[in-house]
Amino acid sequence: MERTEALLIDHLREGDETALAPLVKKYQRMVHRLALQITNNHEDANDVMQETFIKVYQSIHTFRQEAAFETWVYKIAVNQALNYVKMRKRRRESSLEKDDESEILIDVRNDPQILAEKAELRHWVTKAVNSLSLKHRMVVILHELEGLTHPEIASILNCSEGTVRSRLHYARKQLRVLLKPYVDANSDTL
Repeated sequence: MERTEALLIDHLREGDETALAPLVKKYQRMVHRLALQITNNHEDANDVMQETFIKVYQSIHTFRQEAAFETWVYKIAVNQALNYVKMRKRRRESSLEKDDESEILIDVRNDPQILAEKAELRHWVTKAVNSLSLKHRMVVILHELEGLTHPEIASILNCSEGTVRSRLHYARKQLRVLLKPYVDANSDTL
């Protein structure tokens, strides 16, 4: 018999550690993807994912069911990832531009030139997003890549919806400028 999420949360609150595993299984891909987008580093993303679920376990008693559990997990993951980015910055090891070719899925049935163009586009978009300030990058990742709504992002980042909209507007404007050379250079092929 499969337990529902609410039941799992109740069991976790009561100290049932076994209730954590199904929640981790449900949210680990989302947390890892988000952490990777923010930290741009696989090892840090793995650490963030692990620390996120440790924090979920330790803080489950603070979860008020006013917001969705998923939003609460997002908030913890964002905070953990931001801590890693800040820590890395303090150590002067921040390298925001990394090509991660392992992220590119190769389908042998596709044209190699199309695959190369997709890889190049992914590179330019990643480079452009990573060049944004952290506060602007966060809203782009949460809205455009994770598909969260403005109210959900506002809750996660502890800011107003207006601030989210403003940051998203500014980030998109910056991305247009940053990607214009790529678009202009490839306008024949696009």
